[in-house]
Amino acid sequence: MVILAGLVAGGLFSTGCQQNSAAEGTAASFLIRPVSYKPAAVEPVLSVADEHARIAAHLQYTEDVLRHKGTRGMPSHLRRRRYRTLKLLHAYWTTGLFPIDTEHPARRRPCLMDRDGRVCAIGYLIEQTAGHELVEQLSQRHRNDRIETIKTPELLHWVQMSGLTMEECVMIQGLDR
Repeated sequence: MVILAGLVAGGLFSTGCQQNSAAEGTAASFLIRPVSYKPAAVEPVLSVADEHARIAAHLQYTEDVLRHKGTRGMPSHLRRRRYRTLKLLHAYWTTGLFPIDTEHPARRRPCLMDRDGRVCAIGYLIEQTAGHELVEQLSQRHRNDRIETIKTPELLHWVQMSGLTMEECVMIQGLDR
């Protein structure tokens, strides 16, 4: 895992729902790739194990970047919330329980919560700090939306009170095609 995290540079690798390749019967072709890579055709789906490793490597790298970011100008209550949020992020990616987007198995897309109730990293952070009901509500309306496109007052308030910026939430979610 540490080797994978070392390969991830500047948050330039994408994450999203893991692909359900077992259902599709396709083989894995690679583990991680730069966001700037744009395939000409539909790319092969990663195996669940490869997708787990890719997501975990991205989140490990993201956590490290966010922990090393200066917070001196931040009010103390938000610094405390940020510290707690980053502890939750660490707990999330180390469990390795990531959502599977069975509706779009051939594409990497954001997936706030899958059909089995597994939440993405942002969904987990919201669930642990604001409650499962908010994650369910957001997932019903915005299951595969990019976090920065969700403009509900509840989500914007959560971001404001989490100790993270919207840009940092985008980094946690990852850059999908």
